[in-house]
Amino acid sequence: MDLLVYYVDSMPIVFAFIIVSSLVVILQNLILNTLKKEQLEKQAINTELVYLKSQINPHFLFNTLNNIHTLVYTQDPAAPEAMMRLSSLMRYMIYESNASAVPLSIEINYLQDYISLQQFRYKSTPVVNFQVEGNTETCHIAPLLFIHLLENTYKHSPPRLKPGAIKVRVAIEENLLVVTFQNPIGNKRANLLEEPGGIGLANVQKRLQLLYPNQHSLDINKTDEVFTVELKITNLQTQVNEKEAHLLYY
Repeated sequence: MDLLVYYVDSMPIVFAFIIVSSLVVILQNLILNTLKKEQLEKQAINTELVYLKSQINPHFLFNTLNNIHTLVYTQDPAAPEAMMRLSSLMRYMIYESNASAVPLSIEINYLQDYISLQQFRYKSTPVVNFQVEGNTETCHIAPLLFIHLLENTYKHSPPRLKPGAIKVRVAIEENLLVVTFQNPIGNKRANLLEEPGGIGLANVQKRLQLLYPNQHSLDINKTDEVFTVELKITNLQTQVNEKEAHLLYY
């Protein structure tokens, strides 16, 4: 009788233990599933970023080689220097751009090299007015983020450009980065938002969504004469500091 009473008295404890154990197992499975889901999502984002970034190389190379081909075909004495410029650009694209973020100053140098290469097409005063404001050394940015925007300024401009007709401005204001590209419109019927094979502004927009969600704005304005793209990214310095702290911690 005492044994029966003992078992009866023990039942609530047993049931409570079973319930708690079950809850622990369910909680563990939930945490593991959440971690696995986050890991898979992160892998998917990284894979898509690699894919988007890989689209830049052949597109850029195709356009640049066409320009150099013209210089060589016409036996322009600037052709060897153009090849050296291309070599410098490709070195950056292949080796230095593998990092998740690079100093903004390095990315600006890359854009300026590209402008120098494109300038071989024009015999007059430089057609690009490039302005840099603020301390670019304190800001880091995803590499190869601006090249399509710069390419578009040339692609959709008239064949003949006045000095300073294309305007590029990079400004750092505390934790705000503002990059503006502006060009005169050559073919008014052209759809400036599309590129062959879907490469171009759509690529930039997708990368921005993946790299800087809720941190950026991309404003595109078109008039009868001028096309302007303004990109703003906030909290870049804070984001880099957090990444560095995370790497140091682990």
